[in-house]
Amino acid sequence: MAQQEPIDQRKLFTQTLVISMVIWLLVLMGWSYFSRPPMSDKPPDEIVREIEKLRADKDYVEATRRAQELATRYRGAEFGALGILLEAKIFYEDKQDAREAYNRLRQLEELYPNTKVYQEQGRPLLDKVSVQIDQKNRQLPSYQALDAVMRLFGFAGDARFILGILFIAAVVRLIQVPLVNRQFASMRKMLQLQPKLLELQQKYTGQELMQRQMALYKKYGVNPMGGCLYALLPIPFLILVYNAFLVYQVQFRDGHFLWVNPDMAARFPGMVGAHLGQFDAPLVLIYALSMYITSRLTITDPSQAQMQKTMAVFTTLMLVVFSWQFRFPAAFILYWMLTNVFYTLQYKLYMRRPMPDLEPVETPEQNKWADCSAQSALSAPAKAK
Repeated sequence: MAQQEPIDQRKLFTQTLVISMVIWLLVLMGWSYFSRPPMSDKPPDEIVREIEKLRADKDYVEATRRAQELATRYRGAEFGALGILLEAKIFYEDKQDAREAYNRLRQLEELYPNTKVYQEQGRPLLDKVSVQIDQKNRQLPSYQALDAVMRLFGFAGDARFILGILFIAAVVRLIQVPLVNRQFASMRKMLQLQPKLLELQQKYTGQELMQRQMALYKKYGVNPMGGCLYALLPIPFLILVYNAFLVYQVQFRDGHFLWVNPDMAARFPGMVGAHLGQFDAPLVLIYALSMYITSRLTITDPSQAQMQKTMAVFTTLMLVVFSWQFRFPAAFILYWMLTNVFYTLQYKLYMRRPMPDLEPVETPEQNKWADCSAQSALSAPAKAK
């Protein structure tokens, strides 16, 4: 019986991941399109009167929908700004939800900084809601920890936010150094095994090739999925820091960074942030570029180089789309970019070390590693020829 071609588990994993990313992007785009409120042909003044009447009748669901319709229909104009302002007022004055009101007012500040609606009504309300949100968040441990870091660099004035973010990124990266070094060690071992794996691929095929590859990994104590497992390590830290930055976002309104300032934001509304608490498109693109470069620099498996390059492109694209869609604050993007820079520096320094000789492990305890696909391949009986 003819032997089946071996299944490359890493190739299968990469293809599945890329397909999943594409599906998620399509779902996100579809959700953004179909979640838009239905449009009417009524004049804007009449829509505003209807919204006020609905608020008086306490029909806040319909009032919110009509405000969203106004904001969408007249996007970029004064009535578009008024739609966002009315939605913020519904949350703040009617529903007593200061947090949702603050999110709408942030959107108004980002997209319509030059409108009369924001200048005359939006900004005073935003200042009022910001004070309320900040006072409530001050009780949270994450706020107090971030505030302590920022006060540590209080001597730098407005630059304390930049220095504080740099300090947090460095500390988080230092915490991960031991485990990240294990990831690099696993990557180097896989690189050293490449000649032996190529020899096996030239001699064997099918189930026998898979079994011999697994035996080779076991002999040298290498986990082919080890690098992927350690790559998941930064995710909990990323979520923790993101939530902390959201809690501290009112204070970030006093932070600026190069082009992230009110003057540039007024010239490019919605694209350039006025402060570190706003979304900033150039910073997102710079981060995406750094992420792509890092992904290319850390390719250590020649046989998987093309797939890893493809994965790097799709991963970078996905990060840009999600950052743009959810409008992550510039402070978080700056932190994210700095951790990526530190990761790249750590990788380059580690790879400069002399590479130890690859030797077989001495004890069974050193051979332990978790790879369900590999275990199933080892336990599967050889197929009859």
